[in-house]
Amino acid sequence: MMKDFPAIYNSKSGYEAIMALYDSAIANAPVQYETATVETRYGHTHVLIGGPQNGKPIVVFHGWNGNAAGVGSEFPFLFDSFRVYIPDIIGHPGRSSANRPETIGSTYADWTADVLDVLHIQKPIVMGISGGGWMTLKFASYYPRRVSQAIVNSTDGLSSTNTWGMASGMLPVALFPNRITADWFLKFMTSPHTSKGELAQGFAETMRIFIKHFKTQGNPGLLIDNELRQIVSPLMVLMGEYERLFKPQIAVERARSLIPGLVSAEIVPNAGHLVTVDQPDWLKQRVLKFVETGM
Repeated sequence: MMKDFPAIYNSKSGYEAIMALYDSAIANAPVQYETATVETRYGHTHVLIGGPQNGKPIVVFHGWNGNAAGVGSEFPFLFDSFRVYIPDIIGHPGRSSANRPETIGSTYADWTADVLDVLHIQKPIVMGISGGGWMTLKFASYYPRRVSQAIVNSTDGLSSTNTWGMASGMLPVALFPNRITADWFLKFMTSPHTSKGELAQGFAETMRIFIKHFKTQGNPGLLIDNELRQIVSPLMVLMGEYERLFKPQIAVERARSLIPGLVSAEIVPNAGHLVTVDQPDWLKQRVLKFVETGM
């Protein structure tokens, strides 16, 4: 008997809870969205769109095991002058296809190219956080002529995961997804020296619900050296000082040694994995400077 909810969710009620959370995030976002659904070779893809229609296009990829609905709250400044496109990555808890292709090779880059082709986006800025940074690096590697500039923040793909950190930070909430373990996870993902406001608390609660109801997908992993060597578009890499999912110094050093298009690889002071929580003003200024001046 066929399920009446996607197989990447644990139950129909869990699927409905996550979709309700998605709708609530859009309704309460500090920016306004339009929506589109496009067909790709890997299944339908839902896209949130905002900002001025004549703005320079920027494609933003959300984090792994996340969705597009929270990006407007993380990067509201982009919507002032850019035309912002945020796809729900396939196989994740958004409104796109539940299909999960292999992460090895060009598959996710090909999917991205399909999305951009249908939306008639030729050469956007491409930006991603965490697993969305991996998406950005993949696309910039396999489709270098389609990227005007690239920004990756707290990215996967440049260093291996911090196994001990992953276990100590994520295992409690994975085994017991409640508010206590969600708060523990939030502390693990952020700097110990910053206040945790509404955005941070919303992240913790969202991840608790995702982990409880969604069959998470393992981190996509390293890009190989030859993939990184194909990235010739101007690229900025930002890794938090207190990053615990990945190894920030190794990520920065690998980017510097392998990526021809690298403009800057920086350790963000007093920031963990969630730079958007720990250093939102710093991040805004640094991103805007890069896209406006290339430096």
